Amino acid sequence: MGETSPVEFFDDFNGESDHWNYRTDNYASISQEKSILRLCSGPTEALYYSNAELSDGLFDDLPWVEKTFEAKLRMTGNHYGSAGWGFWNHTMQFDKNMCMWFILLQSRGPYMFQGFFAQVGKHLYPIKVYRGNIALLSYASRLTLGKLGVLIHSAKPSLRTLDLTEWHVYKVEWRKTGVNFHIDGNLVARLPPPAQGTRARTDIWIDNAVFGYNPRDAGRVYRHLTQENRNTTCIEVDYVKIY
Repeated sequence: MGETSPVEFFDDFNGESDHWNYRTDNYASISQEKSILRLCSGPTEALYYSNAELSDGLFDDLPWVEKTFEAKLRMTGNHYGSAGWGFWNHTMQFDKNMCMWFILLQSRGPYMFQGFFAQVGKHLYPIKVYRGNIALLSYASRLTLGKLGVLIHSAKPSLRTLDLTEWHVYKVEWRKTGVNFHIDGNLVARLPPPAQGTRARTDIWIDNAVFGYNPRDAGRVYRHLTQENRNTTCIEVDYVKIY
């Protein structure tokens, strides 16, 4: 067996660390109690963007290259908007955005993605689908080589029984040859690697928006499509490890 890389960062949230950037927008909060960090969003009005986010890099100050992100966490209930954890290079521009994370997406209205996915840039792999059938979309995205804005590598979710409200250990392995996604030690997705030279930060967030793609957008960025939530939903984090 290969040797495990030395741990470069570890936080079990027994106290507040100056390693992190803490961000909250509108109806959101971040708190810490009994070694658990809670990022919460809601109740949220649909017209306003609300976000709770933990990260360790800003714009060009991005600390990680080809590392493994590991976290033990859970969600506290059903949520409309997005939530996720992993690596991100902190830009929403179409041509520059590079994320390597687990992402939950759920919308009250029509939206192509209603589920929990592994994502690397434009590449998506379904882990659990909540509504609809993505078979046709997956086929079309692969046939057009991602010209729809995404490339969905499979129409078959890899872990249909996953309960996000239970504690799980999530791992994103970023390597030169690809990005591997594990839940509780089980491989659930493998996606192509980002471009060589990519740098990223650790990111965990929960907000009330899914993301819209319009190739004619003047700013060429993914736009927030905000959702109403009548209740508060949180991500509870037991620990984060980077190695």
